[in-house]
Amino acid sequence: MYFPPNVSFYYICRVMWITLGLLILGIVLGMFLRGHNGKWVSAVVMATVCILLFVMGVRVGLNEEIIGAIKSTGVISAILFVFGTGTCIILTWLFTKYVIDRRREAVVAEAADTGSVEASGGSSGFKDSLIILGCFVLGLVLSLTRILPDAFYALDFESYADWVLYAMLLFVGISIGMGDSILALVKKLPRRVLWLPLVALAGTWIGSVLAFLVIKSLGYDLSLQQSATINTAMGYYSLSSILTTKAWGATIGSICLLTNLLRELFTILCAKPLGKIFGRFASTSSGGATVTDTSLPIILKAEGNEIMPAVLYFGIVINIAVPFLLAFFMM
Repeated sequence: MYFPPNVSFYYICRVMWITLGLLILGIVLGMFLRGHNGKWVSAVVMATVCILLFVMGVRVGLNEEIIGAIKSTGVISAILFVFGTGTCIILTWLFTKYVIDRRREAVVAEAADTGSVEASGGSSGFKDSLIILGCFVLGLVLSLTRILPDAFYALDFESYADWVLYAMLLFVGISIGMGDSILALVKKLPRRVLWLPLVALAGTWIGSVLAFLVIKSLGYDLSLQQSATINTAMGYYSLSSILTTKAWGATIGSICLLTNLLRELFTILCAKPLGKIFGRFASTSSGGATVTDTSLPIILKAEGNEIMPAVLYFGIVINIAVPFLLAFFMM
């Protein structure tokens, strides 16, 4: 099995430990802040998400590979995204409705009882989505138009994004620590949730087959193996785009990059309506590998902190499984 040096399995595990470490540190700090007003924590988390999306917009606009993919293979990426993510969400909804909730087991209580980051209402959630989308679009426009001095575009946005991400994870942990105890949250977790990663992957693979059939009917050149590999990344575009480029060339790598980037953006912007329509775990399955970083605060804000153990469990399993699954599908 081959992993490029800059996305080695060791690197993936290290990032995972950093994520968990920052969350745990934040939870401990939050315990000492219990009884205080936690609204400022929500504001800080929202600010870090906006900064991350702004930086993401800048990085996307500066990435010629992504822009080229939108122009040349955007249709293929869109089809892969719609079917891969769509069937994943639908299968998760069915599993939640007929398996997890079969005996009316509750994972999410009323967010008002926790005293932590509250699940936002409909209008508030829509407003937040517009703000986040606006930050992304602003960064994208600034990078595409190059209206700012060259020194701005020469900045190391990747490193800055990492530090903002770390800050976001820390404050997400603080918001959790200020609310219910972790043990109490874990006790509320139905055992059937342990099957959620497999259900999400199965839905993604079903969608990959459907996407392949549609793409073929439109006359595009993409194999079933490539379709399954691209969607198996589950939003992990940095790793998957490198591996698919090495295996099948820059065109497939670009399709993979754009497909999984769309998945991440969709989850961040639509977590709240996904939960309302398809159940509380829909945004988790949609987020895939991103639920341990960029989409985590959005999902918790939409569904409440009580869902945190399930989200982290799902994210850890997916992040560990994806590299092995990609290697398997590329054999």
